[in-house]
Amino acid sequence: MRNAWIRWGAAVAAAALVALPAMADSFPTKTVRIVVPYPAGGATDNLARQVSTVLAEKTGQSFIVDNKPGGATVIAAQALIQAPPDGHTVAFFDPSTVAMNQFLFKRLAYDPTTSIVPVTQMVRIHFGLMVRADAPYKTLKEYVDAAKAKPGTITFGSSGAGNAVHLAGERFKGLAGIETAHIPYRGGAPAMQDLVGGQIPSVWMDLTSAMPFVKAGQVRVLAVASTKRSDALPDVPTFAESGYPGFTAGSWFGVFVPAGTPAPVIAQINGLFREAIANPKITSWLATVSLDPATGTAAEFANLIKSDTEAYGAVIKRIGFSLD
Repeated sequence: MRNAWIRWGAAVAAAALVALPAMADSFPTKTVRIVVPYPAGGATDNLARQVSTVLAEKTGQSFIVDNKPGGATVIAAQALIQAPPDGHTVAFFDPSTVAMNQFLFKRLAYDPTTSIVPVTQMVRIHFGLMVRADAPYKTLKEYVDAAKAKPGTITFGSSGAGNAVHLAGERFKGLAGIETAHIPYRGGAPAMQDLVGGQIPSVWMDLTSAMPFVKAGQVRVLAVASTKRSDALPDVPTFAESGYPGFTAGSWFGVFVPAGTPAPVIAQINGLFREAIANPKITSWLATVSLDPATGTAAEFANLIKSDTEAYGAVIKRIGFSLD
C-alpha cells in the first residue's frame, strides 16, 4: 500500500506541474459527464448541478450529471473507471470511495490508489443529528436520555452504510453510551424523506441535504458536529456546547478522473473546477447550504486522502465494521 501511495502521489504531482494555459483552447471539446454516487436531491447531486451550470456558461460545453447510486459508491466508481480517460468523464466522490471502502470490503472491485486519480477537493461539509420538527426531544440531551431509557428502540438513518456520516453516528453512540440501530439509505435525499414521513425517528446527515427540510419547518437539527455554529443555523448548538467537548464530524467532496487521464487534462480540470467554486454564484449558494469552499492542487488533495485513509482505516478496524 505504501508503494501505491508513492506512485499515486507522483502522478498527481506531475499533473500539478503542467501549465494550465496549454489546454485552455482544446478542453473540453464535448459534453462532460459528472458521475455522482448518490440519488438526485442530495448534497453531492446539488453541488454537481450548481457547478455544472457555471462550467457550461464558462466553456460553452454541456456538463451533465449522471447519478449512479448504490453499492456504497462502488457502482459510481466502476462507472468512472470504465469511462475513456480523456477528461470528459469526472466524478464527485467523498471519502467513502477512496479512503474507506478498501477497509469495508474484503474484496473491493477497484483499487482506489491505481484506478482513480484525485483532481481537486471542492468543499468541506458538516454533519448534524436531526429529528422531525414535532419529535418529543427538543435537545440533544433529551434525545440521549430517551435512547438510554429504552435501549435499541431509537433508530437513525444515514446516506449509506460505512460512509463518513454513518461512522459519525457510530462514534457518537460510543461516546454517549447509547444503543441506536443504524438504517442505511442510498443517499441523503431518501433518508431525509423517510425522516419527514415518520418512517425513522432520527438521522445523521450532512447539513446541506437537510437544509431544505429545516427551512420548511419539517426538521429540527439537535446539534452540529463542527467546531463552531453554522452560519446557516446560528441557533443550533454544536456537540461541544451540548456536553460533548471535542466531538466533531465532517467530510468533503472532490473531483476525480479515471487513471490514464493525461496530466495536461488533469491540470485543466483542476483549474476549471477551482474557478467554478470561486465563482460568486457558487460561493453565495454554498453559504446558504452550510458548505465551505476548499480547493487546492491535485497533490494537496492526494495528501488529504492519504491522511483520511489512515484515520478512517483505524476507526473501521476498531469498531469491526464490514460491508461483506
